[in-house]
Amino acid sequence: MKIGIGSLSSGVVCALALAACSGVEGSPPDDPVDEAASAISDGNSTAGKHAFDNALPHTNGRACATCHVESEHLALSPQHVAALYLQNPQDPLFNRIDADDPDAAVLTFDHLKAGLVRVTVTLADNVDEIDGSGAVITSAARTISVWRGVPTIENVGYTAPYQYDGRAPTLPVQADAALHAHSQIHREPPAEVLAKIASFERSVFSSPAAAAVSASLAAGTTPAPLDLHFPAGSVEAAGQTVFQEICAKCHGGPTTNAVLDKAVFGSFFPVQHADGTIDIAGFLPTGIALPATFRDDLTPPHEGTLGISAIATLGQLGALPNPSGLSLPHYRFRFYTDATRAHLLVDMPPLPPGIGPSLIPEPFTVDPGRAIISGDPYDWEGFDVPQLRGIAGTAPYFHDGSAPDLHSLVDEYSRLILPADPVLNLPPIFPPEGPGLPPEALTPLQKTQLLAFLQHL
Repeated sequence: MKIGIGSLSSGVVCALALAACSGVEGSPPDDPVDEAASAISDGNSTAGKHAFDNALPHTNGRACATCHVESEHLALSPQHVAALYLQNPQDPLFNRIDADDPDAAVLTFDHLKAGLVRVTVTLADNVDEIDGSGAVITSAARTISVWRGVPTIENVGYTAPYQYDGRAPTLPVQADAALHAHSQIHREPPAEVLAKIASFERSVFSSPAAAAVSASLAAGTTPAPLDLHFPAGSVEAAGQTVFQEICAKCHGGPTTNAVLDKAVFGSFFPVQHADGTIDIAGFLPTGIALPATFRDDLTPPHEGTLGISAIATLGQLGALPNPSGLSLPHYRFRFYTDATRAHLLVDMPPLPPGIGPSLIPEPFTVDPGRAIISGDPYDWEGFDVPQLRGIAGTAPYFHDGSAPDLHSLVDEYSRLILPADPVLNLPPIFPPEGPGLPPEALTPLQKTQLLAFLQHL
């Protein structure tokens, strides 16, 4: 379901919502005061939808809706891309900038068909790209490109900052960056157009319950706790209990993206030594390291990993399945003490056999996450904790689309992610579900229950 709230007369929804976003509850807003103070009007929302749905002048023909597809919960699914390519390979979606090789004589779009777009990110002033031998190979533009999925715009009224790495503090900033990067606009879009697009985006929700959360925040009141009121004894009610007891440790509060426990937030950040390695308490049957020591002084906007990005790296190395069969970029980076880039801080990831915050020996990363934006190695492979309302309609999952469906997502959490966080205390004590599979942190019944709940969230 997709619904809109025609008017949220108090623009403080943005500021209030940020306290419940991807960090410890009560953390300060990330957006500027003028963003929080902007009013949302019916007229702006309607005009914003027109600007969202239709390509602006001086672009490559792509509109916001080219990648945020209304019939796909305003995200981009592999199924949509594949069907559209068969129907019309000349559609603006299939622009050279998102081809597997933009310079090839014959363009192919295998990454795009997996729901991924090319995202170009500027390196922080204290970061260089390096090769396997440690030589600096930073481009003249000081950018790199990674492949990431297209997140839904549903419920963005209370989920700032934006982009998987949190680099856009406000919706107008995000819209402006997208118009330049993906629509290749060659004139600055008017500020009023960006504001109208943002107003439309703030009016889109995955469900009436999500809209109610936004309305409560707009009114300056605390939203009702997450409770979908399933019949007692139903599989969905049992799944909601599993979610509240386990998943809500990171996806907490009515917004479903608040890390409510400071110790859990701290567990995203193992203490790093001078060479980027971490203290290890032991290993899981999968070979994933269990970190032993954590930072307890970090707060948002820091973003952690729990080894999630390493899942794609393991797929590239052949240690885990690579369902898409895609080749992803291989990167290493040098962090310096300051923007002069004169004094080395650390090279990341630490070369094998060293193990860093990704929890595996990692010869390269396929996506460094927030670290190359913040310039802080503690943000290594760190990504925003997403809100989960409407999750059943927005596959594939993770920033890189590595979980193709909800079942795969729950499997990866049970087998790889939940066991890797000692603070959660969810060791993989349950038998594997099949030959060659690792033991699980959740029982088959818990997974079935959780999946039933997520279908309704």
